[in-house]
Amino acid sequence: MLFRLFAPKLFSYAAKKTEAHFKENFEKFTNEHAPKGEQVGDVIIDKKPTRKNNSSKKVGDYIDFEEID
Repeated sequence: MLFRLFAPKLFSYAAKKTEAHFKENFEKFTNEHAPKGEQVGDVIIDKKPTRKNNSSKKVGDYIDFEEID
């Protein structure tokens, strides 16, 4: 009977502590990995990817089929 009274408060306390722990680790991670002078959410493009045109490559063999009556 006591478990029914204290279980919701115990689970609520555990959930709040877990949330605080994850929030702390997330803030620590974002502060360590964010480059200097930039804000979280900024988009940075280092270089434009090179585009290769592969149309001159031989794709496969051409096979001519004939109909058989």
